[in-house]
Amino acid sequence: MSICYALAIFAALIWAVFGTGAIRGAHLGQIAGGWLEPDATVMAVPLIGQVPWFGLMAGLGIYAVWQCMPTARHSELHGRLRGWVLALVLFNALWLQLLQRDRMGFSLIFALLMLAVLVRIVVMIDRAELCNNMDRWITRASFGLFTGWLGIIVLGEAGAWLAALGVDSTRLMFKGIAALVLLLVSLLLCALTFIRPIGLYINAGALWVVFWITIDRFFWQVSSPLFAAVSSIATLLLCLCLISSLRTRIHRLRHRDENFGK
Repeated sequence: MSICYALAIFAALIWAVFGTGAIRGAHLGQIAGGWLEPDATVMAVPLIGQVPWFGLMAGLGIYAVWQCMPTARHSELHGRLRGWVLALVLFNALWLQLLQRDRMGFSLIFALLMLAVLVRIVVMIDRAELCNNMDRWITRASFGLFTGWLGIIVLGEAGAWLAALGVDSTRLMFKGIAALVLLLVSLLLCALTFIRPIGLYINAGALWVVFWITIDRFFWQVSSPLFAAVSSIATLLLCLCLISSLRTRIHRLRHRDENFGK
């Protein structure tokens, strides 16, 4: 059962990577009618912010192999996750297929469905007892990083969709609202960083994208001092929370090991 499930995951991942042209260098900007190019809107994600998608696909592949291992094969958690993960990789492939066909509105729906499925998966992982350290690293990283990364990517796509509908993305109001939404989402992710260990991974996934958006708005494609200033604050808050939470986590692990050795 778990092997068949893993093969289904790999089939969906191969469809996403090869069927959408991503492996040939067709990044998000090229497969969405140009509306996701780095100079399209202030919320557009530069290419370097999109690159982790390939690593995230590899992470899902590693998870598919891991859940076949004897340690995880009979785990109640991984049994309950299988349907959700399969839905995730299918939505992922459909999301990119629709972007390639310039159906941004429909692709945004699938992106939101992916995000909803990821949130459900993260909650399930958070409430369960994982088998061992390897299980914790693979499972949390595979879905935590993806959740944080996709959360910011969805914001960028939503901004591009509004611009494609005719909203003037050069107006100060558009930039101000985009900056406020980014800041609020970042504050939410900062709070999640301290709740559970998987929050570290969610933060890290989002931080990568927010950081490169900020750099791009300051120096590269789209110059927007207002948006860049707000996104800088978001980047700084995410970074500080990540470092603080990492230090707390490391301290707890050391303290636990010291007590165990006594």
